[in-house]
Amino acid sequence: MAITGIYSITYATDDLAAGIRFHEQLGLTLVRSSADAADFELPDGSAVLLRTPEHAELPLPYGQDVSGVREVCWAVDNERSLAQLADGLSRDRTVHRYGQTECTFFDDAGLSVRLRVASFRPLPAEPDPTNAPGRVERLNQLRRWFDRARPLQMQHVVFSSPQPRAAARFYVERLGFRISDIQEEGGVFLRAPGNVQHHNLYWQRGDAKAFRHVSYGVTNLDALMAGAAFMSRQGVKSRQGLGRHRISSTFFYYMPNPCGGDAEYSTDSDCINDDWKPRVWGRVFGHIWWLAQGREQEPEERMRLATEEDLKLT
Repeated sequence: MAITGIYSITYATDDLAAGIRFHEQLGLTLVRSSADAADFELPDGSAVLLRTPEHAELPLPYGQDVSGVREVCWAVDNERSLAQLADGLSRDRTVHRYGQTECTFFDDAGLSVRLRVASFRPLPAEPDPTNAPGRVERLNQLRRWFDRARPLQMQHVVFSSPQPRAAARFYVERLGFRISDIQEEGGVFLRAPGNVQHHNLYWQRGDAKAFRHVSYGVTNLDALMAGAAFMSRQGVKSRQGLGRHRISSTFFYYMPNPCGGDAEYSTDSDCINDDWKPRVWGRVFGHIWWLAQGREQEPEERMRLATEEDLKLT
């Protein structure tokens, strides 16, 4: 199984106070802070770490931006898996080991990566009965009301690269990630081998190396929109508003993050396993199914099963 999901992300930010305020508004729990650092925790035990650019523990930036995510830490299921991964990586790069439970290195794209033996806390599985014409699942019962969103886990992180296939190939060949789907001229969606979310990492095509966003999974669409309304009242506005991706089926709501990139509320993503057959999607067709603000023209439908040649990521 080995890698099971995102355990922490580390931001560099030149406005720590704004970063703390934003993540508290977003619904994360602040567990400690100091003059140059702040740590937030999610219910599954994962963490968002904010650091000032001068902080001694920060690795080098990915790309030219000083702000943004500097490091992604992936949870690994046990010490044996970590040792196997670290030994393999040591063949062609420097790997710093911290006892038997942690190591760091740079991937082929130049992003700092940390592997840590860790397990996630179980999340409560609450029923979400939904009524529809001809189907009554909730009788004499109000729906649960939300006053704001409370993210439960980090579902995926996105980076851009001029060579997204090469960046993704490293994770497939060296860390055991699975290809979920491919977006023509767009990028590659990857799933950690011990996770069932459609993707945990997306390498997006871009003119330069840059951090794009982190997706925070919330309970349902009601929680997402309650969070969107709350953030809007705090002055945090979305450029796109509510939408749904065709690739992964995820409801999304992106908001600019003062620490860099965007934060995304997401819910109802597809879940897949190794029986899934990756698709190749047209870039425009696969990106967005619908937006609340609407689109003037529906893109041409383009989607097919990936071939062996597609999956080589050459």
